[in-house]
Amino acid sequence: MKNKLWILILALLIIPCFKVCAADYSMKNGKKISGSYAGVEEYNYYEIIASSSDYIAITVKTSDSKELLFDICDAERNIIAADIIVPNKGTVYHKAKKGNKYFLRIKGTEGVTYTISYKMMSIGQMKYAKKYNYLFTNASFIDEKNAIYFKMKTNYAGILQFMFNTDKEINVAFVDKNKKKALSGIHTVNEHAFAGIGVLSNRIVYAKIWNTEGTNSGVTSIKGLKYQIRSIGTKNGGSKGSARKLSKGKYVETFVPAGKTTVSWYKVNISKKQKVSFTVESRMIQNNGKNLQLYICNSNGKKINKNPIVIDGETTAVYKKKYKMEYPVKTFGTTAEFPVGTYYLKVESKTKTSSGSYRIKWE
Repeated sequence: MKNKLWILILALLIIPCFKVCAADYSMKNGKKISGSYAGVEEYNYYEIIASSSDYIAITVKTSDSKELLFDICDAERNIIAADIIVPNKGTVYHKAKKGNKYFLRIKGTEGVTYTISYKMMSIGQMKYAKKYNYLFTNASFIDEKNAIYFKMKTNYAGILQFMFNTDKEINVAFVDKNKKKALSGIHTVNEHAFAGIGVLSNRIVYAKIWNTEGTNSGVTSIKGLKYQIRSIGTKNGGSKGSARKLSKGKYVETFVPAGKTTVSWYKVNISKKQKVSFTVESRMIQNNGKNLQLYICNSNGKKINKNPIVIDGETTAVYKKKYKMEYPVKTFGTTAEFPVGTYYLKVESKTKTSSGSYRIKWE
């Protein structure tokens, strides 16, 4: 009897040895759970079942106040997001599908304990001028099909400026309220990132972003994310009959909204025979090359120059303590003196995915 008892005790001591620490745990939305390092090549797995097709917001806290390292796995425990590093008391967002099962595979550091929790969260509408901070798994927006969408509402017309600080190179594009119609081209940004479009009032616009690396490893930090709008009047002389008069030496600014082509007419009165110069300051964003095309026309609206004068510069942003806009300027003039009379300028913006504004004057 004693021999049997010793055999049973020995068996109980041997069996836990092959998983003395590593274990599986089930997590619940909003509930914290604690754990510790399982050992080299041994992992604690924490099961999450996504209750909606949103983001799993995973928050961590560590006993040494340093970051926590883990992988995110699918239901078969294949790694789908590798080397996720989250700072102490930080939160990382990972895109999920409703009903799918995910596992957090904690790598940890020996001797360190941790507390983790998660909530299902959506990326809701951004508030005007409010700053947001996010940490996303790269696997969440690995390509354009898995882009992250940020919703914005425009209360008035102008240039929407979308900006943030990031530690990675990111693609940015803008789409309409249905997330289908392109309102801009693709703009690649990094560090102190800036992108934008011309927007009309009372519109819903989405900025969509995705990473350029195409990797499921690591995370991307997006800090100080915000949008603001520089107001611009929408008055436009869309025909020769409604042309806006240009006063000598004074700029007139014209708004170019995204998603449509724009034609603008301007009227110039030459009171004495003289050479004339025109200056265009382009505030166009994401113009992808040739965009604004300008024609000088006679009093009947007939084009004097058969080939358009192309204004192909675009706005850039320099960031120090704040964003400073830089606008390319192009000045061109006539080689001969213009006779006295009335002339018209016709400016066309033919690219629906380029927008912003421009200023024009004559001297």
